[in-house]
Amino acid sequence: MFKLRNIYIFPILSILILLLFPKGVINAAKIEVGDYTLDKESIVEDDLYVSGERVVINGVVDGDLIVTGQNITVDGTVTGDIYLFGTTVTVGGNIYGNAILVGSTVTTSGTITENTYIGSMIADLDGTFNKDIAAATGTFKLNGSVGDDARVASGQVISNATVGGDFLLAGDNYTVEEKNVYGDLIAGSEHPFWKDIPKEQTFNFSKDDFLGFNIGLAIVNFIGMYIVGVILILSAPVKTLQIEKKIITSWEEVLKSYAIGLVVLFTIPLPLFLLIITLVGAPLAFLIIGILIFLATFGTVWTESAIGQRVLQLTDRKDSGRFISLLIGRSISVIVRLIPIVRGIYSLSLILITVGAVVRTKYDAFSQARKQNSKEVKTTKKK
Repeated sequence: MFKLRNIYIFPILSILILLLFPKGVINAAKIEVGDYTLDKESIVEDDLYVSGERVVINGVVDGDLIVTGQNITVDGTVTGDIYLFGTTVTVGGNIYGNAILVGSTVTTSGTITENTYIGSMIADLDGTFNKDIAAATGTFKLNGSVGDDARVASGQVISNATVGGDFLLAGDNYTVEEKNVYGDLIAGSEHPFWKDIPKEQTFNFSKDDFLGFNIGLAIVNFIGMYIVGVILILSAPVKTLQIEKKIITSWEEVLKSYAIGLVVLFTIPLPLFLLIITLVGAPLAFLIIGILIFLATFGTVWTESAIGQRVLQLTDRKDSGRFISLLIGRSISVIVRLIPIVRGIYSLSLILITVGAVVRTKYDAFSQARKQNSKEVKTTKKK
């Protein structure tokens, strides 16, 4: 059964990794599929991505560690962040970055230098957590020490840990050593994660208030999305140009991106559903859903920038930074979305084109990387 599941997990994991990380990072990373063990004497001097039923890390990973599997154990050292998604997740080593741990059962006994995020049915945490802990679990047991705040939403909480900050609890079934909490202990189901939240107040709105609110919201949305677009362009200028080519080079290119986006969004629900109903595949499915939501919500600014660039090309103007293009594209989107029927079609088309263009760009990068690796292997064999 699991062998069949691996057939689907590997390509989906590959696409996920390609979407999450730039091409240069992928070329430097190490990717493993199947059962994997890194012994105590071994060092991986790159990011490590593993998809397998049983994964054991006893050595050193000098970078980030991303694992999807059934039984995951990390007793070694990781200098970067760790992302572990499995049925049974055990961390007993030294983690110098953030830790994101998702599984049916999550157990820790090591040291985590940065923040710790946990989603599980059963969490049994012990060790040293230098910063915050945020957890959503069925049952939650905490020992050791927490450097800052602990935020927990759980059906049952037992804590003997030393908490340097506040302890915020969602739930009424808890046993906490209050003397070990140096900040505030806030428990109950009303406001578990936020302090000093004012009580609900009643406001009366007039039509003029709603009109002003809608105009203000539109302005905030326009500025906010423009800022997001600028950040995306500055952080990934090469990717921005690659995506742009998949949209405005020709009508054939934009239709290809639209068609692939249509295929992805309308065929992926079934594979995602099949992954969700399996314990191993559920975390991966949620990650893919998160990526698609990101592209649908924020990734469309790449398409808007491409539209603006096309307008500038028609007027023989240049915009090497693409910031003016983004401004034009955002303005066009705001205007089109004022038209009642067209706005829905336009918004859906933006999403489809964005998803299709990103998938095509990443597929091209992945194919090129494979060809380059094949050439290097052939050259090595000749020598």
